Amino acid sequence: MNNQSNNQYRKLDEVSTQYRKFSKGQYIEHTQFNEFLDFFEDQDRLSRVMLQGVGIVCGLKPVLIYKNRLLSSMKLSQGAAVTTDGDLLTLNDAGKAGEDPYVSNLKTIDLQNKDYTHFKKYDNFKAQYPAFKKDDGSQIELWELISAQEAGSGDLPISDLPALDDKYLLLYLESYEKEVKPCRGVDCDNHGVQQIRNLKVLAATKSGIDHILKKDKIRPHALFIKDILEAEKQERVILERLLLEQGDETEFYSFHIKNLYSNALENSGYGASLFKKINAISQFMGLPAVDHEKFTSLLEQFLVQYTGFQYAYDLLKDLTDTYSEIIKVLPKSFTLSFPDLESFPKHVMLGKLGSDIRLDEYRHRFYNSPVLDDEKETLQVKVLLTRFAQQVQNFKYSELQKGGGIKITPSRKLNPLGRKAVPFYYQVTPEFLKVWNFNKTAHRSSCENLAYDISMLSSAAHIQNPVNFNTDKNTFYNIEGHQGMSRDEAYDQLKELRDRHQLGFDIMLLSFGELRGNKDLFKAYFNEYVEKHPGLEHKRGVERGGTFVMVYEHNGSDTSIIADFSIPYICCTPKIDAGLSLPASVICADAGPIPFTVLPVGGVVKAAVDSERNGVVLTGGKYFFDPKELDESLHGQSIAFTVNGKPTSCRIKVIAQPDIDVKVDYVFYPEGNSGATTVVMLVSGENFKDYSYSWDFLDNGSFVTLSPDNEGRLKYTLYNVNPARLPTIKVKVESSGCTQEVAIRDWYKESTQLSLPVAEICSDSKPVAFTVSPAGGIVEAGAGAGVQFENGKYTFNPARVDKSLHGHLITFTVNGQPTNCRIKVITKPEINVEVKTVDYPVNGSSSTTVHFLVSGTGFRNYSYSWDFLENGNFTAMQPDGSGNLSYTFNNLDRSKIPVIKVKISNGNCIQEITINNTWYNPPAAPSVVINSIGFPSGNCCEGTVENKVTAFVERDDVTIYLSSSELFELKGWASGAEKFDYSWFQTYSSTGYSLPIAASNTENLVIYQSLRPGIYEFQFMAIDINSGAFDTKKVKVSIYS
Repeated sequence: MNNQSNNQYRKLDEVSTQYRKFSKGQYIEHTQFNEFLDFFEDQDRLSRVMLQGVGIVCGLKPVLIYKNRLLSSMKLSQGAAVTTDGDLLTLNDAGKAGEDPYVSNLKTIDLQNKDYTHFKKYDNFKAQYPAFKKDDGSQIELWELISAQEAGSGDLPISDLPALDDKYLLLYLESYEKEVKPCRGVDCDNHGVQQIRNLKVLAATKSGIDHILKKDKIRPHALFIKDILEAEKQERVILERLLLEQGDETEFYSFHIKNLYSNALENSGYGASLFKKINAISQFMGLPAVDHEKFTSLLEQFLVQYTGFQYAYDLLKDLTDTYSEIIKVLPKSFTLSFPDLESFPKHVMLGKLGSDIRLDEYRHRFYNSPVLDDEKETLQVKVLLTRFAQQVQNFKYSELQKGGGIKITPSRKLNPLGRKAVPFYYQVTPEFLKVWNFNKTAHRSSCENLAYDISMLSSAAHIQNPVNFNTDKNTFYNIEGHQGMSRDEAYDQLKELRDRHQLGFDIMLLSFGELRGNKDLFKAYFNEYVEKHPGLEHKRGVERGGTFVMVYEHNGSDTSIIADFSIPYICCTPKIDAGLSLPASVICADAGPIPFTVLPVGGVVKAAVDSERNGVVLTGGKYFFDPKELDESLHGQSIAFTVNGKPTSCRIKVIAQPDIDVKVDYVFYPEGNSGATTVVMLVSGENFKDYSYSWDFLDNGSFVTLSPDNEGRLKYTLYNVNPARLPTIKVKVESSGCTQEVAIRDWYKESTQLSLPVAEICSDSKPVAFTVSPAGGIVEAGAGAGVQFENGKYTFNPARVDKSLHGHLITFTVNGQPTNCRIKVITKPEINVEVKTVDYPVNGSSSTTVHFLVSGTGFRNYSYSWDFLENGNFTAMQPDGSGNLSYTFNNLDRSKIPVIKVKISNGNCIQEITINNTWYNPPAAPSVVINSIGFPSGNCCEGTVENKVTAFVERDDVTIYLSSSELFELKGWASGAEKFDYSWFQTYSSTGYSLPIAASNTENLVIYQSLRPGIYEFQFMAIDINSGAFDTKKVKVSIYS
């Protein structure tokens, strides 16, 4: 609890974690009430410090005001600050004085700023704030600034404040306790310890403020390191200086260019200043330093290599770019997850008096709680510092790594570095990828960076082959893997990649030696080209719309690429229009070759497809397009072409030759006096719906356009067909100029007819005979069996038809030709009907109810008619879903019990069932047989025997469901005697059925077998063994299915 703390100036040293609720009529000790106040005050302070932050929130900026060149006041703007003890500080003025002398006066905070015109020496003897005490116990030198309204007669004007250049401002909350009134006698109403809170503006000296900062673990920050926010600049390598310093007639070699880069690195001390700043920031962030000496040694060894020396310069440039990202985020990285509570518990520093420095290291900033920004900026600074170290560690390029081939990787022209593709001279590891782009790592997509080495990247196509996808955001192309290659190999590989992916940049080759008789427009003399294009600069690639320049050197008979540069414009191969055309834009796959028209004459024609079988053939010095030489996977695609690597507008599409099957499915021949013959065509084949069809049914050269339906069928009716002069049906199948021709002959067969005497037949009916034309024709069923041939005739036997075909139309053919003959087999019902139970008349009733159970496969699908009275009149009644049906007879004559008849119909198929009158079997009337009578000794009639026996049963009405129980138990007992004989027996049954009783002479009766639905009655009897007195009880038992 706060009031128990030894450090009364700091409330959060010990916090209250619980309090008591007060009860009605309770006497409250002051400790209990203070505990209540302490708990909520502690929670309020903790909420500010842990969930919002500490330091200066806004305002509280001092300005010195001069009049006549003399300091007249110090104006401090209104603002807000939070101490590490959770105090909320804001400027205030005296408000209206309270009428009660024991209640504190109120303050107002409604002010824009406050002017301090006077000062006095400040003594902290009341609060004894530890931050102001020196090691020997004395107080540091402090001055209190006072407004004109609060100034006393002994206070001095602020113009007399000594050594103004050595003054630093503090906003201090003076906190101490003061006894208001001693408690005497019983009157303690106004007794209490007043908590004094005075807000002071203090000035301290440099030595004093440094003493205060010794305990401040929050304020130190990398932002206050000298010149830390000044970006590091790298010296440019200007190629034209070679010509200016040594003359344009000098013959240059690779070492001249290498010296330019080596000198630039040496002039920067190999980044010594950069490493010094990085290591200073790393120390504040708790990260290890990066060894600059090892880095320098690495670059010096690297510069010895014949090629690749430009990448040493690139590495230092990358490191400089990383530092630029760091200092951009650094000013925002003030998030603290758990502020040190001792740093400034009752004060905040406002900065040096009269200073206009924007980043004043003697002014507290606001240190956010992580809940406000999730420590994103602080974490980003740490990730960038780790990237810096990884860049130095993973720089692995050497001449031994050559041979991986040239790659073009889309990238960004401008910083930040993390948005660019990873340069190929870094060893790509999962750890390296996680620090390359902070935002991608934050979204768990670090493997979606672009790089030369794709082995560690996502397998997604747009990451593995980024040049195949939209590059609108990537306006720069990293070109890597060419240095050290021979001139021709590098040029051919790079040109092929550029042309294949249709990328917008030009390529030039520069030779150190003069080119004699050179006719290649992509080659130039180094000296001349540099003089004409002074903007050449190494960028490890080229921007879109620029020219990538490779410099090569003769090394004996070899020519090696030793450096590369770029300029931001196309230069200087002459612009020659490339023209290409074909006589058709669509061609059939089976067509012959067609010639190209090429401009310029002699231009090289290539198809812009990734296939060796691309259709372009060179025959006799001329280019042709042969559709037979095109891979089938490219059919249906628009194929583009280039001339001399330049794209053209020439396009062609190869359409596969139709391969469709057309035949006569069946023919409907003329019947009666009709002369109409209807032919049904069947079209099949892959994608047959995509073609157009022209038909010549009359064989007269006149075609009509008709399309088959979705199943490929098409009907056409011809009239008065003469079988002796049968027309050949001709079909043209067309698609985009490709035509397939089909001719169908001998499609007309002899007319066939078939009929049956019925359209529906019961499954148990006798066979019916077919009428067949022509005589001797072979009859077959379209599906299933049923057709039989006996004694030279075809008949249909429904018994031979599988039940799965019942209810379906069965079709037939004669001599393989379809006919209009149809028949449907109806299933004969096979149903069982039985009397389940009978409710006989009871208690004077004249009603007899019969309960039937209908069962059998598909019994719900049939119709039922009942003759209950044996009078020939049938009544339609359907059983329920479980097959139950009931009928009630009134005044049934037991001497004339009717026979019950049922007709079960499925269409014309009828099953008849007869239930004999034996269904009526009422129970016999109960009878009692007395085997013996025993009397007690003595004369039973001389006196009256008092009957004190009382029988009891557990329940007098019991209900049983066979679905949940297959037994029941009846319990009985008696009182009024010492010993009893017990017995149970059945007295009634609604069905006439007697339930078997295994043992009846017992208190409890259990019946567990042969249970049947019905209403039953049992009687329980208890007999006094000594007197013979007895009592009985009845139990009704209802059993349901």
